[in-house]
Amino acid sequence: MKKRFGKRFITFMLFLVLTIMIGVFPACAPSSTTNTGTDPDAPDGEPSEKTGPKYIAHKGYSSHYLGNTEASFVAAANRGFYGIETDIRKTKDGYFVCNHDATVVYADGSELKISNNFLDTLTSSPLRNDKTEEAEYLCTFETYLRACKAGKKVAVIELKDYFTKSDLNTIFSIIDEEYDRAHVSFISFIYALLPQVREIDDTVELQFLSQTKDDPCFENCLKKGISIDVKDTILTKELVDEFHEAGLTVNVWTVNDRSILKKVTALGVDYVTTDLFCEN
Repeated sequence: MKKRFGKRFITFMLFLVLTIMIGVFPACAPSSTTNTGTDPDAPDGEPSEKTGPKYIAHKGYSSHYLGNTEASFVAAANRGFYGIETDIRKTKDGYFVCNHDATVVYADGSELKISNNFLDTLTSSPLRNDKTEEAEYLCTFETYLRACKAGKKVAVIELKDYFTKSDLNTIFSIIDEEYDRAHVSFISFIYALLPQVREIDDTVELQFLSQTKDDPCFENCLKKGISIDVKDTILTKELVDEFHEAGLTVNVWTVNDRSILKKVTALGVDYVTTDLFCEN
C-alpha cells in the first residue's frame, strides 16, 4: 500500500513540475523554421502550418537583440516569424541603411544624422546597445535583405523618409539584386509614397501605417487597394471587416502583451507586428 501511494505521489509531483515549466516557457521559443546556420539557438526542421495571424518581427527579434541590426535580423530569420520588418533611410552618399530614427546613437553617446553623413562614417563606430554585450553596427539594407532571404521571410520595408521616385527605383534594384520582389511588402506613414511604389510595381503588397482613429487616408486606401497597418489602440472589428470586404489585409502594431494579442487575434487581423511573439 505504501509503495503504491509512493508511486502515485511521485507521478503527481512530476506532472506538477511539467505543468509549471510549460506555464513559464518563453513566449517565443526557437521555431521550427530552417536554421540558416548563424544562430546556434535555432533548430533544423521544416516550418509548420499555423492558423490565425502571421507574425512580423518588429526590427528583427528586437526583444532580445538591438533592433534593426544584423544580429536581430538573423535571429528573427531563424525563428517562426512570417516576415521581418525594418526601417530604411538614405545616407548622404545615397546608400540605404536600417534605423528607426533619423539620428544614429553610438556607444560613446555621440549622435549622427543619417542624411548628413556618409555610409563609411555612419558604420565606423558601434551603436549604443542595451540588449546584449556584443558590438553592433549600423546595418545596410542589403544585409537585411540577405537575412530575409536566408530565412525565407517576407521583407516588410518601412519607408521612413520622403523618398524620390529615383530613390524608390534604386530600392527596387537592390531588392532585385539581393532577394525577390515577390517576397517583399512596403509600409509607410507617408501615404503619398505608396501609390508611387505601385507605379513601379503594381503587384507588391502595400500597407499604410496609422495610429489615428478614423484616419482620412483609410478611405483612399480602400479606393486604391492599399492595405493597412495600424496601432492596436485604434483597431476595431468594423475596421477589420471593412478592409476584408474590400479584399485587403490588416496588420497591427506593436503587440507585446498576451491579452492584446488575444484581442487582436479575435478581431481577425491578418498580421501581428511584434518584438516578441512568434510561432513556437
